[in-house]
Amino acid sequence: MTSERTLKKTSFEDIRDFVIATLWQPSFIVNERTALAHDFLLAGQDGDEFMRHYAQTFDVNLEGFDSVDYFGAERSATLSGLIASLYQRIVQQKLPRDLIVLPELTLGHLLICVNEGKWKRPV
Repeated sequence: MTSERTLKKTSFEDIRDFVIATLWQPSFIVNERTALAHDFLLAGQDGDEFMRHYAQTFDVNLEGFDSVDYFGAERSATLSGLIASLYQRIVQQKLPRDLIVLPELTLGHLLICVNEGKWKRPV
């Protein structure tokens, strides 16, 4: 029996449209190198929920995926964290993307996983 996955491969446009519909329409151009945490500022539980929705929508087995690796742990906002963030953004003039030290999980990689039907770590 032929699966639906072998009949029609998912395109990058399918992934891009899903991400924009699920998260938000950014002011920047979304391409294969666009990263969920770095560009869409997805973090913590929101990242985990996004990936569960992605897996369900595109029938991707997420076995071995740990959202903390790509979106960080859920953190409570603290005054010291806010001050540090403002200092880095205003005084050091760092972009939000430069403040995130997690590995990039890109839309291009999401597409690879969809077409393979399972999660695999980015290389």
